[in-house]
Amino acid sequence: MQIVEMFEKTNETTLESARRLAELNQRAFDRLFQQQAELASFYLDASARGLELVTKAKGYQDLMAGQVALMRECGERNLAALREGVAFATVSSAEYGNLAREQYDLAQESLKQAAKSAI
Repeated sequence: MQIVEMFEKTNETTLESARRLAELNQRAFDRLFQQQAELASFYLDASARGLELVTKAKGYQDLMAGQVALMRECGERNLAALREGVAFATVSSAEYGNLAREQYDLAQESLKQAAKSAI
């Protein structure tokens, strides 16, 4: 009877772990997709502004100044995206690590209980 209870508890723990992992994966996917969509939107806008700059520049100096400003803005946006990505990866890594650690501890405890039952 004790083995059946251990088996049921293991199944419940496994399903809970799978649910938590799926939630963590979904949050990560949503955040990464959102970041990619924001970057794509920014680059489309920057491209449109670059084309507009070419057609409305009053001369070479004006065009170069506009392009330098646009490139500076793109560089700043890239650095911001990189910082956000690193921060997100750090937080996600900690969450995945905590989940793995918890599951390892649960597995060890289950093995100890199984060993005691076998004796």
